[in-house]
Amino acid sequence: MCSAAADRLGRCARRDCRLAFVDTSRNGRRTYCSVRCANNDAVARHRERHQAAARPSAARQ
Repeated sequence: MCSAAADRLGRCARRDCRLAFVDTSRNGRRTYCSVRCANNDAVARHRERHQAAARPSAARQ
């Protein structure tokens, strides 16, 4: 199967992704299964921030 330690197994941090991965990074802090998932999550967070900033709040009115 796999020679990696159990603490090197992880689940992708992106909300819609269900994949698991083996963390082969030196420091063992990988959070996404792929660069694509990491980028999609960053784009989603960026869009959420900018949409929230663009919405007028009740305090401003």
